[in-house]
Parts: sequence; C-alpha cells; structure tokens
Amino acid sequence: MVILILCLTVSSVLGAGSLETDFQQPPMRFKSQPLWHMNGTLETGEIKRQLQDARDKSGFSGVAVLPVKQTRPDYLSDDYFARYEDILETCKSLGMHVIFYDDIGFPSGTAGGRLKRLYPEHLISRLDMVSADVTGPCDWSRTLPQGTHMAAVAMNVDTLERREMPVSQDGKEVRWKVPTGAWKLMIFTCVSDGSPFVDYLSPEAVDAFFTLTYDRYYERFADHFGTTIKMTFFDDVGLRHAARRNWTPQFNAKFRKQHNRSPALLYPALWFDIGSDTAAARVALFGFRAELLSDGFPRKVQQWAVAHGVQSSGHAMGQYHPQPTFLGGDHIKFYEHSDIPMIDSIHYYGHGRPGFKLTSSASCLYDRPLTSVEIYGNFRETFDADMLYRNGMELFARGANVFLPHGMWYNPKEVRIKPLISDFNPAIAADLGAYNEWVGRASLLLQGGRPVVDIGVLYPVAAMQAHARLDAVVDQPRVKGNVHPGLYVPPESDFNRLSDSLTGGVRRDFTFLHPEILNSRCDFDGPLLRLKNKVNHQAYKILILPGCRVIHWSNLQKIKAFYEAGGKVVCTTMLPSQSAEFGYDADVRQAIEHIFGMAPDTSLSDNRIVTHSNANGGAAYFVPAFKQDPQALTDALTLALPVADVRFGPGAPCFTHLPQTGSGPPQKGKHSGMLSYIHKVKAGRNIYYFANSTDDAVDMDVVLRGELALQCWNPHDGTMEDVDTRIITEEGIRCTQVHLKMDTLKTLFLVEKR
Repeated sequence: MVILILCLTVSSVLGAGSLETDFQQPPMRFKSQPLWHMNGTLETGEIKRQLQDARDKSGFSGVAVLPVKQTRPDYLSDDYFARYEDILETCKSLGMHVIFYDDIGFPSGTAGGRLKRLYPEHLISRLDMVSADVTGPCDWSRTLPQGTHMAAVAMNVDTLERREMPVSQDGKEVRWKVPTGAWKLMIFTCVSDGSPFVDYLSPEAVDAFFTLTYDRYYERFADHFGTTIKMTFFDDVGLRHAARRNWTPQFNAKFRKQHNRSPALLYPALWFDIGSDTAAARVALFGFRAELLSDGFPRKVQQWAVAHGVQSSGHAMGQYHPQPTFLGGDHIKFYEHSDIPMIDSIHYYGHGRPGFKLTSSASCLYDRPLTSVEIYGNFRETFDADMLYRNGMELFARGANVFLPHGMWYNPKEVRIKPLISDFNPAIAADLGAYNEWVGRASLLLQGGRPVVDIGVLYPVAAMQAHARLDAVVDQPRVKGNVHPGLYVPPESDFNRLSDSLTGGVRRDFTFLHPEILNSRCDFDGPLLRLKNKVNHQAYKILILPGCRVIHWSNLQKIKAFYEAGGKVVCTTMLPSQSAEFGYDADVRQAIEHIFGMAPDTSLSDNRIVTHSNANGGAAYFVPAFKQDPQALTDALTLALPVADVRFGPGAPCFTHLPQTGSGPPQKGKHSGMLSYIHKVKAGRNIYYFANSTDDAVDMDVVLRGELALQCWNPHDGTMEDVDTRIITEEGIRCTQVHLKMDTLKTLFLVEKR
C-alpha cells in the first residue's frame, strides 16, 4: 500500500539542504527509544546482545532503562549499578542514548521503598476533616486530632456564615462559645498517610528523594550525563494517592505568603457548599495545590536536570482525563517547568486521545520545542504493525515528536504489560526497522519550529476545580468506571470532546490557552489575539470558550476587550455565569451578556447557533447543542473564519463554486481513526503533516491559505516529489489547492520549497 498524490516527478536527487538529506536518511537521534523493563537477572553479555539487536534489527536510537520488582541484582545495589554501567558503556559504543528513569516501577517517588524507611517525614500527607453539628448557644470544645492543624471553622447551617474557631493557648484543643442557631463545626488536619510516595507538594521532600536516586546515579556516572544520558523521565506523578486528599503541612504558610491572606475560612468549601464563595474558594485552594505540585516535583526535576547537563521529562497521572483536580492538578500548569512535556498514551487505541492536546499545548505555551509520548503501554487488543502506525500517526498530529514505545522487556517470556515491542515479538519484529525510519523522518520535521493555528481554546481548569470536592458525591454524574471523588465532571463540561472534534472532525488545529497565559502572555491586536512567545508565537483569529459555569473574571475582561476590538468568540454548550475570583459573579454575567447578547441562563431550545456582533467587526457565536450536534460547531467556525489555515473538501457553501475533486474525508470505521493534520513553520518553511488513521483511502482536495510551491515528502520511504498545485482565491485571500490521494494508515508531508 502506498501514498499517491497528483504530482510532477522530479529528479530523485534534490538540493544539498540538510533537511532534505536527513529526511532521506534520518539520523538515529530522531528515532524512537523504548522503555526497557529489566525483568530478570541482568548479565553483561545479554545486555550487550539485546542492545545491539535493538539498534541493528529494530532501529531504536536508545532505551529508557526501567527497573522493576523482578530486577536482579537488587535495585540501587553495587551489583545493580555495575550492570547499569554495562548498559551505559554499551550504548555509548553503539551510538545510542539512555533515558534515565528515576525510580523502580511506577509511579515515581518511592526510591524503591527507601524513602519510607529513611525519610518518613517526607512522605505524602492527607487532609482530614472531623465535624460536629451543634445547636447554640453553648460551650463547645474538641481535642485537636494528631497531625498538623490547618483550620477550625464554624459554619451556620442556615446563613452559611463562617467563623474561625480559636485554638487554646496550649495548642491542644479548640474551644468556642457557640452562638444561637444551628452550626457545623469543622476541624481540618494534615496527617501522614502512610503511603510510600514522596510529598510531591514539598520541594524539601523531593530533595530528599533525589539523594536516594538522582544523586546516586550521578555520583557513579557523571561522565555519561549530558552525553550518553540526555534526558530524565519521571512517571505518573500526581494527586491520586492519600484517598485523593493529598495535602502538605506547609500549605497554609505558603498560601498566606502568596495571597497575603489565610486560607482557613475557605477549607469548608472542600467538603460543602458554602454559598456564593464556593466556586472561588475551591479554585483558590485546588489551584494553589496544583501550583505546589508543579513547583514541588517537575520544577525540582528540571532544576536538577539543568545542573547536571540533561533535559527533564515525565508525565502526570491521567493527563488525558477531563477532571485534573485529583490527578495532575492542572494538566497544563503541571508542565510549566518541564523541558520536554510528556503525553501518556496507554491502555488501548483511542484511550485518552481527547486530552493529548493539553500536553502539546503546554509545550507551545511554555515555548518548548519537544513533546514526548510514552506510547502503546498496556494495549490489550491484538497488537500488530498496523497499530504501531495507527496510534503513532495520531500522536504526531496532536503535537508529539519524541516517541518512547512501551516497550522492550529484558525477559520476553515474562511480559507483564503488553505489548512487547522488540525483535522478540514475531508479530512486529520485521516491521520495526521501517517503523523507526518513519518515526525518524516525521520527528525530524516536527521537532522544533512553531505550530500555526487560527484557534485558541480556553482551558477551563477553573470550572473543573470549582466542581471538585473531597467527599464522595453520589448525586453527580460519574465518569464511566470511576467511583472515586474528584473524578466527577460538570455535566456541561465539553472541552475534551471539543478537542477531539476540532482535531479529527472539524479538522481545524488549535492550542489550549491556560488562564494564566491568557492573562500574562496574550495581547489582542485588533481582531487577533497574539501569544507573545519567542519561538511558538501564534495569532488566534478565534477564541473558543468550552462549556463551563465558572471562568476567571480576569480572563473574561480580556476576552471582552478582544471582542470589542473585532475579535471572534465562540462558546459551546453553556455560557459561564460565575467568577473564579471572589466577588465578580455579577460582572461575569454582565460581560457574557455584552459579548453574546443574552444572559447566561437564557433558555435556547431549537437554536443551533446564536450570533451577536458589534460595530467593530467583533462577533460572538454560541453553540448550545454542540454535544448533540457537532456539525453546528463546524458551521459556527465557518461563519467566524471562512478561510481556514487548512481546509479539507468544499467546506463552506460559499466555496461550492470552486473546482473540487475526490470523495471527501473518510468516515470513522471500526478503528475510529481519523484524517488529521498539523501545520508548522520550521526554518522559515511551511510544513504540513497529514495522517490518515482511518480504514478508508483519502481522495480529496485540501486548500492551504497562502500561495505556496510545495513538495510531497513521504515519511514511509523518504522520497520527495514536486506537487501539482492550483492557486485560487477564497474571500479575497489567495490560497493553494492540492489534491490528496492517500491510502489507509499512511502519512505524508507537504513541504514548502526553498
């Protein structure tokens, strides 16, 4: 099966440009590096043999060495380090690289159990609450529970008034004269959870963890860091431990230092509705906890990596899940301090796909050139070469450009987590060499540069935090299969669905905008909202607000100004009505009515798209039925921006007069694949990547905004050919029309000629 494209054949020998040369013969460093599970007794000869085969038979560029429970010699013993040295020296001699994995098994943070034994004071803590319902007037006292006292708060059951209750001078109990009325009296305590994991929220605790792993490797192998070892890797760091009530004893002091106020009176909102302050209180507390997580583990890893000549990478727990509050805290901010943000593509094909753009958006927002992906782990269905490509091509389209397959196993007869991705697996052994050539070519073109997108999508993390609470809420919709508190999502939440639709259905690329980035690094320039990065600068013509009830008032002020300056704003499912900051609910409602021409709670029964505009050319589009009618989003975006950066097929009715050929985009088949793309500018050249992961061939036109002379670069075999193009005009804008004819499970690049 091959890729076909209407083109003019040219000489197979192109110019001497390094990009062209490297594309034909991709350098090893761009190929994939699998996780290598050390599930057996390590022997020097077998280490050398497997690494030689990994390079020569499979085409891997290196390995991520992953010790597991079955690793012998024992983890971190002298004999273990001797075998690790064998790995480093062999890779050095073979021109391969090693990724330093920072623990045994996963998640990271136990040092193989040593942390619990040597530094129990630095283990995860948990926030507990005890309460009593009391009717006043009366005197009340309660001995403080063991642990670090965080707050003692009384809340009137009827008025929701909150008062802080004093602690006795000896610090042993709470004493309070209960006023008249019904009161809920609450004591909040941070206690040791007994879990073996490091307190991810505490930089001091993380430093202790480093002394047991990171520093011990560097003491022995300093010469390999920055040479053989280029990258670190932490796994599944997050907040799902301690009954999802992870906390830290220093929380109050750090909160007070940053916000110049005590958080004590906010604590009840973690369990109960406290009235009009509920949303803002939860955002304040959960948002600060997410910040502590980002500063407590990924930032410390990054600082260590810089000091030791390598780059940091790793991923949060469940960064594909729509509710981040009890997993990674904040699926974008988590990666603020990572050199190489990492996607976790696991369990089965399609799992987590709607959330992958959050991680690659973090790379864009924080100006990082690389996005890695741990890919194929725990794929339970039959795994063959087709799946290598099917899943891989979609990750490239979502912004990944460093592949870490999961994975190789030292003892291939005892594979605990399938699939086995090595020459030991007869189902894919013969295909791995070609696969890694494909990965190398695609990574070469997609690493670095800057993505080109028309659309910014506000990441509604505040709405998720405002909905989260620490008790098990039985009256809220559950995510299928999850019964734990914190994994509930608001019924109006649609940002993951929106992400998947934009990439694979509407086919308009986008970047998630974190609320902090929108405030600090985005300015509107007339009808454009500009992300002011040094490399990954972008200009958004459309800003989408996913369905949400809660939004930062500071964000909405900027969105309103963008709309008034001629910008286009789209909202799906639900208009926001509450502020993530205290005291601005009325302002949010007024601003939404100004932008969209209706109150947030206006009843809309039959409206597909509600449009509102101003004299400056600004326009707002509300799509209330997006979940039931995804086509309505396509229509709204066409109204807002008829000439997209990349358009597949006839598109808007106003373009049907233009000459078109082919049958249009393929429909989703049994594997739920999709036709998708990513557009980057690299070294001054426009580069378009197209991926067909469907079960059908592609036979259609694609229209690219701007006048372009193009070549088709085939990442499957390294060939390059000139492309037959047609320059057309859409809405007064010159565009380039190309006809694509792609077979199933194939990818191609259209590359601007020099």
